Amino acid sequence: MALIDDLRRGGAQVGGIGLQGHISNPVGEVICDALDKLGAADQPIWITELDVGEQDEALRADDFEVVLREVYAHPAVEGVIFWGIMQGHMWRQDAALLNADGTLNQAGQRFVDLRSEWMSNARGRIDAEGQFKFRGFHGTYVVQLTTPAGTKMLKEFTIDKGDAPLVLDMDNL
Repeated sequence: MALIDDLRRGGAQVGGIGLQGHISNPVGEVICDALDKLGAADQPIWITELDVGEQDEALRADDFEVVLREVYAHPAVEGVIFWGIMQGHMWRQDAALLNADGTLNQAGQRFVDLRSEWMSNARGRIDAEGQFKFRGFHGTYVVQLTTPAGTKMLKEFTIDKGDAPLVLDMDNL
């Protein structure tokens, strides 16, 4: 924050904050507190060079999950860039997500599982009021509505941060 304040006092335009993310033994509350403090700068935060080092693969998977859940849950974080993912091609050999032969290790599988958990896929029927409700993550969606007569309609929409509940009018495509 001191660096950001100094840059601003000197007239620099600060358009975002990048944090190197070479992490060992993460504590969720510490990560969240740090992001809260940086979030006060009212700038998008990017976690760059993310890797989570731990010799024990099971612990690495747990630690990686802690980090990912904290950074993706924080409203100021715009994105994450991994520093590397494959064993033998990273400066920290205890941080890989893929083994040297390209297979997923436990941390890599945890990442795949989290991505699957965070994907928003919903199926269902419209209720008596003509609504279908679901909770979705930020991103672009395509709705396919099939009428009782078998007619299919498509509509694309985007959920951004801070969006209120959205209502799509499928009749006005």
